[in-house]
Amino acid sequence: MAKGKTSVFFCQECGYESAKWMGQCPACKEWNTFVEEVIDKKQTEKVRKQASAAKVSHISDISVEEQSRMGTGFLELDRVLGGGIVPGSLVLVGGDPGIGKSTEIRGKYFRKSWQWEATPQSLVCTMTM
Repeated sequence: MAKGKTSVFFCQECGYESAKWMGQCPACKEWNTFVEEVIDKKQTEKVRKQASAAKVSHISDISVEEQSRMGTGFLELDRVLGGGIVPGSLVLVGGDPGIGKSTEIRGKYFRKSWQWEATPQSLVCTMTM
């Protein structure tokens, strides 16, 4: 193996990390879930240096600005999003296949101000102002 590189094994089910491959994960007890990831030590050191140069701030020093939000029409989604969608933000709606994510969202938002782009893997909606 090239110098400066090492391998780490991660459980795909729970994220447990190990230096060697194991048949059964000791954390979640699932079988054959470990995958090998190659870690570049040079890149890791670079990230560590950047992290140490980062400025630390107290939470009380951070200013909170109210953003204008657009209501979604879904009361629960508005609650989760803090009152609606912030213009320019991205919201990922996830769930099991076939539960009606696309249908529900299209039904609520099919207006002239929304542009839709649908593929078999995704549904992208953008709002034009």
